[in-house]
Amino acid sequence: MNLRKLSFYFIFVLILTGTCELSSRAFLCFYGYSFLKPSEYIYDGFYKNLKKPAGQEAGGSGKKTRILILGGSVVSPGYSDLHTRLDTILSKRYGETKDFEVVNVAAPAHTSLDNLLKYNLLENERFDLVIYYEGINDTRVNNIPPKNFKDDYSHVKWYSDIYRLLRHPEIDVTVIPYLLDMAFNGLCDRFSGETYLEPIGVEPRFARFGRELRDRSCYQKNLEGIAKIAETRGDKLLLVSYASYFPPDSLTGSQSDNRYYAKCMFATPVTMWGEPENVRAGIAQHNQVIRKVATKYRTEFLDLEKRMPKDPSLFCDVCHISEPGARRFAEEIVQFIIRHEIV
Repeated sequence: MNLRKLSFYFIFVLILTGTCELSSRAFLCFYGYSFLKPSEYIYDGFYKNLKKPAGQEAGGSGKKTRILILGGSVVSPGYSDLHTRLDTILSKRYGETKDFEVVNVAAPAHTSLDNLLKYNLLENERFDLVIYYEGINDTRVNNIPPKNFKDDYSHVKWYSDIYRLLRHPEIDVTVIPYLLDMAFNGLCDRFSGETYLEPIGVEPRFARFGRELRDRSCYQKNLEGIAKIAETRGDKLLLVSYASYFPPDSLTGSQSDNRYYAKCMFATPVTMWGEPENVRAGIAQHNQVIRKVATKYRTEFLDLEKRMPKDPSLFCDVCHISEPGARRFAEEIVQFIIRHEIV
């Protein structure tokens, strides 16, 4: 084969590869990926609140006392707005002696795994205190047949998709391996009949499987991961046990359950996480793990489960808190910070 033919084939392959790459990137753009930096989809598609976390000031000064909030909807922006409450109360208590920046990356439905992934992604940030509060969302991952449960939560479609993206660090150079991976796994799932949990809610036909709390070791592994990162970075970590209120009467997941709680704008039926007794047992199990990890890694620990009164006026549902509940919650954390001179 002469040089001319070799050059022709080389140019042909180059043009074909370039065309495939450009068309593949254009295809991904329709699904929200960046054309130039598709790796940014970890923020654009999954963790949007990491791009501009609530409470974070642009170009934050190193002189600020920085607090990070990790958790689920209870402490997220739009629910209890814990970042705003802490900033207000702490600023009043400390006056001009400290300048606080409370960064809130908590989000609805996020589990211990989401919080581990988010904290890991904040590798260039340093905080004087990291507050972790989440103990219910992991219970939902148990609601699947035992044969489909996976310790890394990849039986939840959300995490399966995240893992695929993280498997391809080359995606900004070429998206072709990522798309081939996506297509191959899609075909395998179709032919094998793979069962996934959706990011929110529980399929009624699977709710009975939530009785077996298989997520305990996973929850502990994720929480220990957060503790190890905090230790490595020199961030103080405050683990907070999870407060909940289950009324004496049985819950059904219907609107009639609202009579047991404060009249709030938002209320989530307990069946969003599974059968009521399974959810209750799951929270109790997670609180045991929180205490265990706090002891093992010598983190700060606030036992909010015991300190938060079992008062229906403080709760909108089994876990979300009313306005009085949010005030009590924030005050408990502030008092703990001051009492133990954490910041």
